[in-house]
Amino acid sequence: MTFLQSIFLGLLQGATEFLPVSSSGHLLLAQRLFGIREPELAFDLLLHLGTLVAVLFFLRSELASIPTGIIGIAFHKTVETGLTFGGVGARYLVLTTLLLLTNLRFRHKEDPDRIDGWEAAAIGVIQGLAVFPGLSRSGSTIILALLLGIAPRRAAKFSFLISIPAILGGALFTLKRGVSQLPGVAPSVAGFFVALVVGYLALLLVERLVVKGRFQRFAPYTACLAALCFYLQYRG
Repeated sequence: MTFLQSIFLGLLQGATEFLPVSSSGHLLLAQRLFGIREPELAFDLLLHLGTLVAVLFFLRSELASIPTGIIGIAFHKTVETGLTFGGVGARYLVLTTLLLLTNLRFRHKEDPDRIDGWEAAAIGVIQGLAVFPGLSRSGSTIILALLLGIAPRRAAKFSFLISIPAILGGALFTLKRGVSQLPGVAPSVAGFFVALVVGYLALLLVERLVVKGRFQRFAPYTACLAALCFYLQYRG
């Protein structure tokens, strides 16, 4: 892995971890473009730790939720076998696109800044299901929160909050699988800090777009990405 590749992958991880465009799908496609046939597990772990630091800094006074970890662990072994270039999950990208296009509010809460226990559990469950590559974690959790009548800013911050156990869980599973050798000091440091800085900027952007009601602007992009995945699957 070259220095420029490490920067690009760090930028990609930092942006797509929080933007509603599926980070796993992007990283797999990028690895294919770079000719990396086997995952660079140690470097992937480093990038995830970069985005973890970003969200911890963004939400310094918040706590994490439990349902996400339970669902994520239950589905991990099933999903892990599908993490191939042909199984990026174009159908889940289509689902992400449809979620982003949803502009309905099924409930109008008296206190939209309050998140009840069952609402938190429901959002945690849908985030757990987002371990399927192509289904955006941030997109699905924020959209569900909005559909439940939760205030936009609160919905965005709660999505960021429950990303902490999701990112940490992914890092722990990477350690369990074993890690490959890092590409070198300079690429490793560059990738980590790019993922951290870009991740923090992505958090600011997502919060702003959700509050302004412009979250659906990502839908055309995920639709194009789904088309690309279908094409790669067709070519084999």
